Amino acid sequence: MNLLLDTWFQVIRHLRTQIRMRVFIFMNLFQPIVWLLLFPQIFKSLSDMPGIGGDYLQFLAPGVVVMTVLFGSAWTGMGMLQDIDMGILSKTLATPVTRVSIIASRVIASMVMLVIQALMIFIIAVIMGVDIVTGVPGVLLSIVLISLLGMGFAAFSNGLALLFKRPEPMMAIINFIAMPLVFLSSTFMAAELLPSWLDTVRQFNPVDYAVVGVRGLVLEGFVWSDLWLSLVVLAAWAAVGIGFGTFMFRTKAE
Repeated sequence: MNLLLDTWFQVIRHLRTQIRMRVFIFMNLFQPIVWLLLFPQIFKSLSDMPGIGGDYLQFLAPGVVVMTVLFGSAWTGMGMLQDIDMGILSKTLATPVTRVSIIASRVIASMVMLVIQALMIFIIAVIMGVDIVTGVPGVLLSIVLISLLGMGFAAFSNGLALLFKRPEPMMAIINFIAMPLVFLSSTFMAAELLPSWLDTVRQFNPVDYAVVGVRGLVLEGFVWSDLWLSLVVLAAWAAVGIGFGTFMFRTKAE
């Protein structure tokens, strides 16, 4: 009970902090809209290529949703760094608050905001003409997939913040990891069109499993063979990220 209450109150605190940063929220939502508007025009000539399905916007929209959650969750550790610099983490540790709730609340709060953003992007994509063949149930299952991806990266990001306690090395690592993971997946290009080495690499990339799962729900329907694989891999990734974040908190938090 204490864990739940402690987590709840801290989630509210983190959400209030994020809501106050309206410019940050606007940019996080504006950037995916730019992707939806710009990339289909740039890659329009690819629409008739194998695996694209004749409409690049329809093909790209699931990838944009995944990218939004990936980038948003990968940078959540910056909030932890701010609390470290301001001494808030030390003061929190001096209270009887449940230790697990400190990092759990950050991951949950970030996922609440990112899920809301993802839903808004789905709505915008539908307005732009994207047809989600699985309807509302497919969107809800997509939220489960991207939440698992986001939880792993959010916990990993907080773990990096606790490990380095400085923004420079953390920013370098996040920049080194996040964008390459997008390009080492089928986000922008169908798997059939990728070089053989890249097609092999993407099979070890959790981002690709999120993209494949969400794209299947948008374009094809409930293909459970792909969905179960995506769910298992993303759940494993979430467990790894949470394990890393928890370990860093227990060993590095002061």
